Amino acid sequence: MVSSLVVVSLVLTGLVAGTMTIGLVAVRPAMHSLPATTYVLVKQAFDISYPKFMKPLQIAGLLSTVALAVVAAVAGPATCAILAAVAAVAVFTNIIVTVRGDLPINNAMATWTPDAPPSDWQSQRARWDYFNSIRTIAAVSALVLLALAATAS
Repeated sequence: MVSSLVVVSLVLTGLVAGTMTIGLVAVRPAMHSLPATTYVLVKQAFDISYPKFMKPLQIAGLLSTVALAVVAAVAGPATCAILAAVAAVAVFTNIIVTVRGDLPINNAMATWTPDAPPSDWQSQRARWDYFNSIRTIAAVSALVLLALAATAS
Protein backbone atom coordinates (compact mmCIF):
# COMPACT_ATOMS: atom_id res chain seq x y z
CA MET A 1 0.00 0.00 0.00
CA VAL A 2 2.83 2.42 0.84
CA SER A 3 4.48 1.77 -2.54
CA SER A 4 1.25 2.49 -4.43
CA LEU A 5 0.66 5.72 -2.51
CA VAL A 6 4.25 6.81 -3.14
CA VAL A 7 3.74 6.38 -6.88
CA VAL A 8 0.40 8.22 -6.90
CA SER A 9 1.78 11.06 -4.78
CA LEU A 10 4.90 11.33 -6.91
CA VAL A 11 2.92 11.46 -10.16
CA LEU A 12 0.39 14.03 -8.93
CA THR A 13 2.95 16.21 -7.19
CA GLY A 14 5.29 15.86 -10.15
CA LEU A 15 2.59 17.14 -12.48
CA VAL A 16 1.97 20.14 -10.24
CA ALA A 17 5.67 20.87 -9.74
CA GLY A 18 6.46 20.39 -13.42
CA THR A 19 3.63 22.60 -14.60
CA MET A 20 4.58 25.32 -12.15
CA THR A 21 8.28 25.09 -12.97
CA ILE A 22 7.60 25.48 -16.70
CA GLY A 23 5.39 28.44 -15.84
CA LEU A 24 8.18 30.02 -13.82
CA VAL A 25 11.10 29.44 -16.17
CA ALA A 26 9.42 29.57 -19.59
CA VAL A 27 5.94 31.13 -19.49
CA ARG A 28 6.75 34.01 -17.13
CA PRO A 29 9.66 35.38 -19.21
CA ALA A 30 7.51 35.16 -22.34
CA MET A 31 4.62 36.92 -20.60
CA HIS A 32 6.94 39.66 -19.33
CA SER A 33 8.08 40.35 -22.88
CA LEU A 34 4.52 41.22 -23.95
CA PRO A 35 3.11 44.75 -24.08
CA ALA A 36 0.55 45.55 -21.38
CA THR A 37 -2.55 45.00 -23.56
CA THR A 38 -1.40 41.61 -24.76
CA TYR A 39 -0.17 40.61 -21.32
CA VAL A 40 -3.59 41.31 -19.79
CA LEU A 41 -5.46 39.45 -22.55
CA VAL A 42 -3.24 36.37 -22.28
CA LYS A 43 -3.23 36.41 -18.46
CA GLN A 44 -7.01 36.66 -18.33
CA ALA A 45 -7.42 33.77 -20.80
CA PHE A 46 -4.84 31.69 -18.95
CA ASP A 47 -6.56 32.28 -15.60
CA ILE A 48 -9.80 30.83 -16.97
CA SER A 49 -8.32 27.53 -18.13
CA TYR A 50 -5.42 26.91 -15.71
CA PRO A 51 -7.46 26.47 -12.49
CA LYS A 52 -9.68 23.84 -14.13
CA PHE A 53 -6.60 21.62 -14.39
CA MET A 54 -4.59 22.66 -11.36
CA LYS A 55 -7.23 22.80 -8.62
CA PRO A 56 -8.19 19.11 -8.78
CA LEU A 57 -4.55 18.14 -9.32
CA GLN A 58 -3.37 20.07 -6.26
CA ILE A 59 -6.14 18.69 -4.06
CA ALA A 60 -5.54 15.12 -5.25
CA GLY A 61 -1.82 15.58 -4.63
CA LEU A 62 -2.47 16.79 -1.10
CA LEU A 63 -4.88 13.96 -0.30
CA SER A 64 -2.57 11.27 -1.66
CA THR A 65 0.43 12.71 0.17
CA VAL A 66 -1.45 12.92 3.48
CA ALA A 67 -2.68 9.34 2.93
CA LEU A 68 0.90 8.24 2.27
CA ALA A 69 2.10 9.89 5.48
CA VAL A 70 -0.65 8.22 7.52
CA VAL A 71 -0.24 4.77 5.98
CA ALA A 72 3.55 4.93 6.26
CA ALA A 73 3.23 6.02 9.91
CA VAL A 74 1.11 2.95 10.62
CA ALA A 75 2.63 0.31 8.37
CA GLY A 76 5.74 1.67 6.76
CA PRO A 77 9.18 2.88 7.62
CA ALA A 78 9.31 5.90 9.91
CA THR A 79 11.62 7.75 7.52
CA CYS A 80 9.06 7.43 4.73
CA ALA A 81 6.30 8.67 7.03
CA ILE A 82 8.32 11.69 8.15
CA LEU A 83 9.34 12.63 4.61
CA ALA A 84 5.76 12.23 3.39
CA ALA A 85 4.45 14.35 6.27
CA VAL A 86 6.89 17.15 5.47
CA ALA A 87 5.99 16.80 1.78
CA ALA A 88 2.30 17.13 2.72
CA VAL A 89 3.12 20.39 4.52
CA ALA A 90 4.88 21.63 1.37
CA VAL A 91 1.91 20.66 -0.82
CA PHE A 92 -0.42 22.40 1.63
CA THR A 93 1.84 25.47 1.55
CA ASN A 94 1.57 25.47 -2.24
CA ILE A 95 -2.22 25.46 -2.00
CA ILE A 96 -2.42 28.12 0.72
CA VAL A 97 -0.08 30.46 -1.15
CA THR A 98 -2.17 29.90 -4.28
CA VAL A 99 -5.45 30.66 -2.50
CA ARG A 100 -4.23 33.55 -0.34
CA GLY A 101 -1.60 35.04 -2.65
CA ASP A 102 -2.10 34.36 -6.33
CA LEU A 103 -5.88 33.94 -6.63
CA PRO A 104 -6.84 37.34 -5.16
CA ILE A 105 -4.46 38.98 -7.64
CA ASN A 106 -5.87 36.84 -10.46
CA ASN A 107 -9.37 37.96 -9.50
CA ALA A 108 -8.29 41.60 -9.60
CA MET A 109 -6.55 41.10 -12.95
CA ALA A 110 -9.72 39.53 -14.36
CA THR A 111 -11.42 42.93 -14.00
CA TRP A 112 -8.73 44.87 -15.85
CA THR A 113 -9.49 46.44 -19.21
CA PRO A 114 -6.71 45.23 -21.52
CA ASP A 115 -6.39 48.58 -23.29
CA ALA A 116 -6.21 50.47 -19.98
CA PRO A 117 -4.68 48.37 -17.19
CA PRO A 118 -4.22 50.11 -13.83
CA SER A 119 -1.19 52.34 -13.52
CA ASP A 120 0.39 49.93 -11.02
CA TRP A 121 -0.17 46.83 -13.18
CA GLN A 122 3.55 45.99 -13.21
CA SER A 123 3.80 46.07 -9.41
CA GLN A 124 0.72 43.85 -9.16
CA ARG A 125 2.30 41.48 -11.68
CA ALA A 126 5.51 41.50 -9.59
CA ARG A 127 3.51 40.67 -6.46
CA TRP A 128 1.82 37.77 -8.31
CA ASP A 129 5.28 36.58 -9.47
CA TYR A 130 6.51 36.66 -5.87
CA PHE A 131 3.70 34.40 -4.66
CA ASN A 132 4.07 32.16 -7.70
CA SER A 133 7.77 31.69 -6.93
CA ILE A 134 6.99 30.67 -3.36
CA ARG A 135 4.35 28.15 -4.38
CA THR A 136 6.60 26.73 -7.10
CA ILE A 137 9.42 26.24 -4.59
CA ALA A 138 6.94 24.52 -2.26
CA ALA A 139 5.75 22.20 -5.04
CA VAL A 140 9.28 21.28 -6.14
CA SER A 141 10.31 20.74 -2.50
CA ALA A 142 7.36 18.40 -2.03
CA LEU A 143 8.39 16.45 -5.12
CA VAL A 144 11.97 16.06 -3.87
CA LEU A 145 10.73 14.96 -0.45
CA LEU A 146 8.42 12.40 -2.04
CA ALA A 147 11.28 11.08 -4.16
CA LEU A 148 13.27 10.63 -0.96
CA ALA A 149 10.26 8.98 0.69
CA ALA A 150 10.10 6.56 -2.24
CA THR A 151 13.66 5.47 -1.55
CA ALA A 152 12.81 4.97 2.12
CA SER A 153 9.64 2.94 1.51
